[in-house]
Amino acid sequence: MDKILFIDKEKGKTSFDVVRDVRKSLNVRKVGHAGTLDPMATGLMIVAIGEATKLLEFLLHEDKVYEGELKFGFVSDTYDALGNISEFSYPDKEFLNEKSPIPPSLSLIKKIVHERFCGKISQIPPKFSAKKINGERAYNLARKGIDFSVNASDVFINSFDILSYDWPFMNFRIDCSSGTYIRSIVNDLGVGLSCGAYMTSLRRISIGRFLIDSVRLGLGGYSIEEVFLDSPFVKIEIDDAEYESLYNGGFVFNKKNIQDKTFFACYRGKIVGVCEPVLSGDFIKFRKRLNVSF
Repeated sequence: MDKILFIDKEKGKTSFDVVRDVRKSLNVRKVGHAGTLDPMATGLMIVAIGEATKLLEFLLHEDKVYEGELKFGFVSDTYDALGNISEFSYPDKEFLNEKSPIPPSLSLIKKIVHERFCGKISQIPPKFSAKKINGERAYNLARKGIDFSVNASDVFINSFDILSYDWPFMNFRIDCSSGTYIRSIVNDLGVGLSCGAYMTSLRRISIGRFLIDSVRLGLGGYSIEEVFLDSPFVKIEIDDAEYESLYNGGFVFNKKNIQDKTFFACYRGKIVGVCEPVLSGDFIKFRKRLNVSF
């Protein structure tokens, strides 16, 4: 059973819960996913089964689109509604109110969003996150009360749209690169507006070219070919002799002079492996071989 599943994750479940449920429901062991969703979040998860797990690398770094809601005036230690929530503390309330009226106007919010949260930005992931700190998950350290820091990382925000605003709530849509923490954007926006903010809901509506409203959801799934043959990733067709050589660990001539780091090899209408150029690009070999039956 080598499939790609599109799952609409329920609120309250972890990404590991989704993988565990798939293992149990389909009685399979080899299961992986193409990007976590926080327990509070709902929406699209891509789950691979069997040999399809070898191709998750081609889905992990796709851009993602989220829709969510935030609440101004408060902060959360997890940056979302699952954490300890407290009223925003003003270091110098009178001064801050002069700089950023409370509640802030929609025009001011748009200005801050445009200046600080569009294009390439640097963000610090939440301490309550799956980031690894010296080999341990950050959320485990945070729950133990251990003091630690999380390094900033660069992400790219393609667009940040405000869908509605009715103080203290704001609904938004963010199109961003993989690895973006929407919770951090919400928290940082609250800091930038001097009023605090935390995320009250989040839904992932797309991963790359896959929209939650246009894919078949559930355990039925798609074949590897249904997902990848029409994808923009580079593919080459190989013949009988080339397949036999590659299958047995050999090299074949790079007849199309493909220089991409990785690309698919197709044989008899199926994707049979991930190839890479070798020997100055003159030859190719399998980096990952898929065990395919014909």
